[in-house]
Amino acid sequence: MCLVYIPLVAEDLGATHTEIGIIGAVYGIALFTSSYIFGRATDIYPPKLLLYAGCMTCALFFFLQTLATTPGSLGLIRALAGFSTGILPAALISYVHTMGRNVGKFVSFGALGWALGAVVAGVVARLSGDLNGIFIVSSIFFIASAVLLIGLPQVSERYQDGDLPSMITIKKNFAIYATFFARHTAACSIWIIFPLYLKALDAGALEIGVLYAVNPISQFVIMQQIKTHNSERLIEIGHVASVAAFVSISLLTSYSQAVLSMFLIAVSWSFLYVGSILTLLKENPSSRGTAIGILSSAISIAAVGGSFLGGGLSDLAQSLLSSDLMAYRVVCGLAAIISAAGFISYRVSRSRMRSKRSYLQSR
Repeated sequence: MCLVYIPLVAEDLGATHTEIGIIGAVYGIALFTSSYIFGRATDIYPPKLLLYAGCMTCALFFFLQTLATTPGSLGLIRALAGFSTGILPAALISYVHTMGRNVGKFVSFGALGWALGAVVAGVVARLSGDLNGIFIVSSIFFIASAVLLIGLPQVSERYQDGDLPSMITIKKNFAIYATFFARHTAACSIWIIFPLYLKALDAGALEIGVLYAVNPISQFVIMQQIKTHNSERLIEIGHVASVAAFVSISLLTSYSQAVLSMFLIAVSWSFLYVGSILTLLKENPSSRGTAIGILSSAISIAAVGGSFLGGGLSDLAQSLLSSDLMAYRVVCGLAAIISAAGFISYRVSRSRMRSKRSYLQSR
């Protein structure tokens, strides 16, 4: 619920678009580092222990965002928040998978939480007239999550000896990681300026929150219905839908039109993320936490590159073009091109991999 409003908070503190991009990048770097470390830790330590640690540190650092008074202090606290957040993704997915539950449906409830957070954040911002109230409510939600963990059972699983994530895992799943990285870089270049884009289209804080809620609510419905027997096809559909979504965002002339764009974003993320998770779980049975952790790291480092790209390109385009809106549309158009290139790369890489497997099996 905080992520949506960070660009607006940073702007209120006097940050330029480039500095907003840097703040987003710092968060992404911290999230990348943490996801990489704690993804492997999930294969070594009980995931419930990591979930406790993640929830409590998130509660602390998300609250501390209320104390930011300059773009620099906001960036520092966002880095701490990003590191604490990175503890959670691999531990959550590993815990659910070990219990034998449906991963796709579980992920859909994360989307539902995102939707609730977006709406609650918008309401809090409207009622309090202060965006800092969003950080306080976020902290309360993390504390509530830690309390709910008490009632969850421990899971029994053989944990591996501790060592650094193997390059073998990265090489084995490189096509998934690389193309996910390209798509998410494109997406994050949009998200770092999207609240400003909507504001330029006359959307208020509540309207922005409601529009952001369309995406996760749609994700929840879509993920509940996804057929998971062909995970590679899910990935391909996700890439195609991403290109369509980014193109539609670049063409917005009214914030109300963003409803369709956010639905397309939901389709793209639902198919791409669920497909990638299922493929990694299937192809890495002995290192699930590591494989998922590396995917989370790819998502995080994409947020770094995307934040720099979106913020920097927006400032550059504004210096050359006649309006802020045109600058934002340039960012979205480039995002569509990057996403399309990622999809083509994925198709080529997986085709080569299947050909290599067929050749080895025939010998």
